Amino acid sequence: MIDYGYVDLHSHSLWGIDDGSPDLETSLEMCRLAHETGTDYLFLTPHLINWLDAGMLYDIREERTEYLQNILYSEGRELTLIKGFEILCGDDIFEVKYFEPYTLNKSRYILIEFSFGRTTEEDVNAWCDYLISCGLVPVIAHPERYEFVKNDISVIERLSDKGCLFQVNCGSVVGVFGEREANIALKMLYAGYVDFIGSDAHDLRWRTTDMYAFLRDYPDNLPLGVLDDALFTNPQKVINNEEIIPERLNSLLIY
Repeated sequence: MIDYGYVDLHSHSLWGIDDGSPDLETSLEMCRLAHETGTDYLFLTPHLINWLDAGMLYDIREERTEYLQNILYSEGRELTLIKGFEILCGDDIFEVKYFEPYTLNKSRYILIEFSFGRTTEEDVNAWCDYLISCGLVPVIAHPERYEFVKNDISVIERLSDKGCLFQVNCGSVVGVFGEREANIALKMLYAGYVDFIGSDAHDLRWRTTDMYAFLRDYPDNLPLGVLDDALFTNPQKVINNEEIIPERLNSLLIY
């Protein structure tokens, strides 16, 4: 077993709740793979797309997470499952007043995503401003994959100034989602704009919970401490609901 102690902030390893794991056995295999390849804490973050389903999804997540955790412990696996959601932002978010059940480990940190092609910077500003006004810290999932970021990477700096944090998919850096996505992810790493790295695992073949398989191919000359912050320090602060003060190293525009 590889002994690294990663914290994987983003996965779809809980069965039958979204487009991730389809069944219990797949969830178990995804968790076993995570544990065997260096992950100690695995966030279960199923998609929350429609707020009308939020209560039902919360109940399913609670029950299935406990069931899955008990099986893993019975196998002697020291893999801790952490609850969360990946929330698709739309204007219906303005109608939500109580977010705690849907944040990461019931902390101030909330994992959010957007429509890949249709979202604008103005949309994201409005949604993030609202979440911040509710006392939350938006954690933007896989920013390297959105068209509005691909068209203008400086939007990352503006969102950071607002108080947003960023979770990059571990496979993006090595080209799993495409060359443009890899280029953005690398620029963010070198400039210090990657606050978390997550598997965003959906299956056992392409988007898996084996983060080490991707991390071992990362460049050797990344700034000191960037990976430690993204894989260990910052996600542990999320678990403990502690303040994260990101250190940005350079402007993204110089890369």
